[in-house]
Amino acid sequence: MKDDIARARLAGVPADIRNRLLAARAALPAGAISVVARFFAVLDERGELFDAPTRASFEAACGSESTLGLLLRVLERHAPEVGLAEGRALRQAHYRARPSGKGAAHQQDPAGQPQVRKERQGATSQLPQPRDWPDAWLALLPGLRAAPIADSSIARHIASINRCAEMLSDLSCPPRLGWLLAWELAEILQERGGKAAKARAGQGKEVTGIGPRSAAAYIGALVSLGLHGELEPAALKGLRAVRSQLQRKARRAPKRKTSRIEALYEKGGYAEILRVIAHEIERAAALPAWRSEAEIARAASAILAVAVNMPARTGDVAAWKIGEELLRDPCGDWRLRWRQGKTGHWQDAGTLWPEVGLVLDLHILGDRPGRQVQQRHDALQGLNWLTFSSDAYASKWPSEKVKAVVGIPLHDLRTLAADYLRLHDPAKAPDIVSSLLGHATRQAGEAYRALCSDTVAQREWMAVRAGASG
Repeated sequence: MKDDIARARLAGVPADIRNRLLAARAALPAGAISVVARFFAVLDERGELFDAPTRASFEAACGSESTLGLLLRVLERHAPEVGLAEGRALRQAHYRARPSGKGAAHQQDPAGQPQVRKERQGATSQLPQPRDWPDAWLALLPGLRAAPIADSSIARHIASINRCAEMLSDLSCPPRLGWLLAWELAEILQERGGKAAKARAGQGKEVTGIGPRSAAAYIGALVSLGLHGELEPAALKGLRAVRSQLQRKARRAPKRKTSRIEALYEKGGYAEILRVIAHEIERAAALPAWRSEAEIARAASAILAVAVNMPARTGDVAAWKIGEELLRDPCGDWRLRWRQGKTGHWQDAGTLWPEVGLVLDLHILGDRPGRQVQQRHDALQGLNWLTFSSDAYASKWPSEKVKAVVGIPLHDLRTLAADYLRLHDPAKAPDIVSSLLGHATRQAGEAYRALCSDTVAQREWMAVRAGASG
C-alpha cells in the first residue's frame, strides 16, 4: 500500500495513533491499516470514546476471529490508549465457540487456564464418575450417591476413591474392603503417593508420599462408601480402625502448613500479602488488557484482598456470583454474603473494607475507565465473579492462584487469620475465629481453642513471674 493511500485510509484515526502507524507501516502485517481504519470509523459512527469501546464495535469492525486478533495485536503495540477489554471478551467468546475451545470437555483454553465447569444443579450425573472400581465397590455406589450429605462431599469422596482405585494393582491383597486393604492403601499413599508420584519418579523427580492426615481422608472416603452403601459391619469397622490410627498419627506429627505459615511470618505475614496484592495490580496494569495474564493477575489480587477481609474456603470462593453473593452499591461499597458449601450455613461478611472494594473495582473493570465501574457491575449480574460468565473455574482454582503468587494455598490464610487473632487476644479469639471461619460446630475449632487456652495460661504465668521478680 502506498503512503498516500495509507494516509487517506487513516484520516479518521486520531493524529497520534495515525502517525505511529504510518511510521511503522513497513513492519505492519497485511490488513492492519484497513482494520484499524474500519474500527475507528465504527467508533465515530457509534459515538464511542476510544478508551472504552464496546464489544459491539469490535464485532462490527471485525468479521472474523483472525481479523479481531490482528486488530488487537496492532492496537496493543501502536495504540495503547485504546481500551481493549471488550475485545478480549469477544475473543473469549470465539474461543468458547470452537470445538476444542474451553467450553469443550477435557480441554484447556488457549491461555492454558484450567477447564471451567458448569454450575451443578444437583443431578448425580454431574458427580465425578468412578474410574476402575471393582464390582464390589460399584455395588455400594448408589448408597453413597443417595446419602443425605452435600453434593460437594459426595464428589470429594468419589474423587478420593478414584485415587485409591489407581493403586489397587500395587496391592498384594484382593480389593475387598476391610482392614487389610485400608492398611495397605495407607502405606502406599504415605510412601509413594500413587500414580502421580510414579509419573514424577519416571521424570527423575523426587518422590514423596502424602502425610497421615491426607491418607486418613482417602481412607475416610472408603468409610463413607461402606457406611452409606451398607457394607458389612466387620469390614466397615476395619476401615474405621485404619482411619483412626492415621488420625492419631496425624495429631502427633507437626502439620505441614505450620512450616508454610512460619515462612510467611518471616516475610512479614499480612504485610507480605498486601505487598503481593499491590504487585499483582501493578503487573496487570503493565500487561495488555486483552491478555489472559492481566485478567488472572487482577483475579489473584481480588481473591487475596477478600481473603484478608474474610477468609473463605476455595470452593466457596470459586462459586460466588456478582449481584448474588458479591454486591456493589452505587456509593462504592461492596458486600459479601454466601452459603458455605461445606456446612450449608450462611456466612455474612457485611460491607467489605474500602481498600478491598477498590481492588474489586479494578478486577471487574478489567482496564476499562473507572467511570464505568457501576455499569460494569450491573452488566455482570448473575455471572461468576472470576470468569465473568455463567461458568465457574474448578473449585481449587482460587487456591492455586493464591499459591502461585504467595507460595501458600488459600486455606492457609484462614489459619493465618486465626493465628493473628490468637496472638492479639487469646481469651476472646476462639469465639471470634469460629464466627470468622464459619465453623458449624464448637468441635470444629477445639484444637484451636485448646491452643488459645495454652497461650492465655502462658501469658498469665509470665505476668506472675514478672510480679514475683519485681
